Amino acid sequence: MPERPTNRTLRLPLIAAAAMAVLILAGALIWFRPYLTEKRPVISEVPAPSALFALTEFPLAPHGQACMSSVGINPTSRVAEFHLRPAKSTPAGGPPVELVLSAPGYRATLHVPGGYPGGSVALPIAAPKRATIGTACFVNRGRTTVLLDGTTEPRTVSRSTVSVDDRTTPGDIALTLTDSQPRSLLDRLDEIFGHASNLTDRLVPVWLIWLIAALVAFGVPVGMVLAFYRGLREDERTAGL
Repeated sequence: MPERPTNRTLRLPLIAAAAMAVLILAGALIWFRPYLTEKRPVISEVPAPSALFALTEFPLAPHGQACMSSVGINPTSRVAEFHLRPAKSTPAGGPPVELVLSAPGYRATLHVPGGYPGGSVALPIAAPKRATIGTACFVNRGRTTVLLDGTTEPRTVSRSTVSVDDRTTPGDIALTLTDSQPRSLLDRLDEIFGHASNLTDRLVPVWLIWLIAALVAFGVPVGMVLAFYRGLREDERTAGL
C-alpha cells in the first residue's frame, strides 16, 4: 500500500509555492513598479518622426509656406517640437517662423522669434477640446531662408503629405506633439487602453481591455504558482508510491 502523505510532505509543496509567490511579488516591486510609476515625457502625437539615418532639410524661402496634411492633434497635445536653422549662418540668426495648426473648429498659431542659431524648438500649444485631424503649416516671416529638418526615408515617412508653396514635395517635416506634464505609465493606463480600443475601431471596448490586462497581471502569476504547487504535490505522490 502506498504511504499516506505526512504533514511534512504536505507542507513542503505549500512552502515552495509560497516562496515562489513571494519572489514573483518582490520581482514585480523591484523591476516593474518603477517602470509603471516613473514620470516621463508623454508623446501625444508624432505626425512625422525624425530621420533615422539620413537627414533631409526642407528649405523655406522668405514668406514661403510649408504645410503637412493629416496631422493628428489631441487634447494632450500641448507642446510642438521640431528642428530648424538658418540656411546661412549670419550674426542676425534665423528668421522668425510661425507654426499654424488648424482643423475644423480649431486653430493655434505658434511663434519662433528670429535670431536663433538653430536647433530644437519646443512651443506651447492651446490644445483642442477633442481629438482631431488637421494641418500643420510652417510660415517663414523673415527675409532669409530657413531649413526645416525632415525625412524622406521610407521607414519614417508618415501618412502626411507635404507641400512647399503649394507644390507637393516628397518626404515629411519632422514634428512631434507632446504633453506639457510628465506622467507615469500607471497614470495613463485608461488613455493607453483607449488608444488600443481605437485601433480596433472600438470592436474591443475599453472595459474588455481592462479585464484582459487584469487577468494577465494577476491571473498569470497566480496560475504559475498553482501549477508549481500542483506539480510538487504530484511529485510527492509519485515518490510515495
